[in-house]
Amino acid sequence: MYDYIVVGGGSAGSALAGRLSEINDARVLLLEAGPVDSNPYIHIPVGFLKMKGGPLTWGYKTAPQSHLNNREIPFAQARVLGGGGSINAEIFTRGCPQDYDRWANEEGCVGWSFADVLPYYVVV
Repeated sequence: MYDYIVVGGGSAGSALAGRLSEINDARVLLLEAGPVDSNPYIHIPVGFLKMKGGPLTWGYKTAPQSHLNNREIPFAQARVLGGGGSINAEIFTRGCPQDYDRWANEEGCVGWSFADVLPYYVVV
């Protein structure tokens, strides 16, 4: 018996499961289709080139691209604990401040303005 089941151990799923587990007496199950992120290519920036296919991704490709001679481009969607955050070449994107502010001011997402979330991105 679980109080919460989180499907997907990517960045968001892992963070959500971690926060839910802070609730007293809550039983949380985190389901991830892939293994632990122990592959050495995950832990070196250049390793992303090796992560575009193989056992740690789902093997997705884009639709044929008409301007690229109908090539299908690999679309790396991780299948590993940590998800895309594990195979992203140790790069993160902070996002556009205007998007955060719109969520807070126009969409009713209190606490999601850029000023509110910036401290979570800044490493001290």
